Amino acid sequence: MKLLVFSLILFSFFVSNINSITITVPPNSKECVFEKIDKRTSVTLLYQVVSGGGMDINPEISEPDGRVVYRRDREQEGKFTFLSRSVGMYKFCFGNEMSHVTSKQVNFNIQLSGGHSNSEIAKKEHLTPLENGVLELQEQLRSILSEQRYLKVREHIHRNTTESTNSRVLWWNFLQTFLLIAISATQIIYVRRIFERRRRI
Repeated sequence: MKLLVFSLILFSFFVSNINSITITVPPNSKECVFEKIDKRTSVTLLYQVVSGGGMDINPEISEPDGRVVYRRDREQEGKFTFLSRSVGMYKFCFGNEMSHVTSKQVNFNIQLSGGHSNSEIAKKEHLTPLENGVLELQEQLRSILSEQRYLKVREHIHRNTTESTNSRVLWWNFLQTFLLIAISATQIIYVRRIFERRRRI
């Protein structure tokens, strides 16, 4: 029983915080999210533009002192991992300054792991094979959750593309039908006029 309780406590220390957020970034603006992060925490940002314009965004990560850790221009999706140097509010921003008309919808995950001092967690050599197995399972579960969120966002993008294509095909068919009817009516009127002229002659 003690082993099970200890494993659960140890598991709770290592469990990553995974926050999945979808935000809309208006044109010619920047949206930021703040996250309080402990020192020496492994931070992973996964982001993907779900909809809007050219499907690109300007991601940026800043430390509490204002130092920029990560910045890219016109990215559709990406992943970046870093180790926090200090405790404080980290800023995760997505800029849509390049667009003057279209809003962008961005889905992103902030994954945190670690962030505990050496005195708070057990050393690996002090763990039993069962406890090591629990930790390995936790890492695999975290990876599966991250992959599921990524696939969900990809499915959402593909569904939007399919629905947009379906809508365009439908309207194109309506246009073709209208043009076909208009051309047929024009031909009938033209042929009638030819026959009417011949009768008059």
